[in-house]
Amino acid sequence: MISPLATSRWGGFQRVFEDLGGRVVKKLWPPIVTPDYTPYLAQLSGVEAIVQGFAGANTGKFMQQYKDAGLKLPLLGGEAAGDDSLLKSFGDEAIGLISASFYTSDFDTPSNKKFAAGMVRDYGNLPGLGAASLYINGMVVEAALEKTGGKTDDKDALIAALRAVSLDDTPRGPFHFDHLGNIVGNIFIRRCEKRAGRLVNTTVKTYENVSQFWTYDEKWFLAQPVYSRDYPPPKS
Repeated sequence: MISPLATSRWGGFQRVFEDLGGRVVKKLWPPIVTPDYTPYLAQLSGVEAIVQGFAGANTGKFMQQYKDAGLKLPLLGGEAAGDDSLLKSFGDEAIGLISASFYTSDFDTPSNKKFAAGMVRDYGNLPGLGAASLYINGMVVEAALEKTGGKTDDKDALIAALRAVSLDDTPRGPFHFDHLGNIVGNIFIRRCEKRAGRLVNTTVKTYENVSQFWTYDEKWFLAQPVYSRDYPPPKS
């Protein structure tokens, strides 16, 4: 695993991966402002795949240097690693990248088709996580305000209305909020491919109704330490 950020998603990935029999050989944490990943790339050997956690411009920089170093190990990443809106800035080194995300531009629903077509028409690019998040946030606010009759002066009533929102057709599919206010919805597994001369993400599997606890017992999960660079510790 190589990432500039010790975010909870990597602790979550490690826990599930190891519980299913995988083995994390090494975790590398380059600084966010790293200009040259050569010292880290030199350590990527003796494994079957690399999980990378870069975002924004760092993603393209890392992947280009990965290709220049002659590395051909499969690459996996989180939502930012294969963000649809960034694909136009990648080269063929991104082909085959597997990423997991709560949004994917190829999701076949009326809501997402309308949203994606509008983004392409108005901005000339596929929507990514940022655009999708803001759009869906707007849908949640609209649904909550419909329940309050447009009133926002009662803060508790507005919060209750927001938490009670459950939508069937959004760009990310159906979702609702759990009793802690966290979202429960689809997670898409995508593979980056080249079609008609451009890079696109193709969904290969969809996990429905995914909560923050995944398949773990809620009480047990909440009793564990917060994910960090050191937790969970590697099993091997």
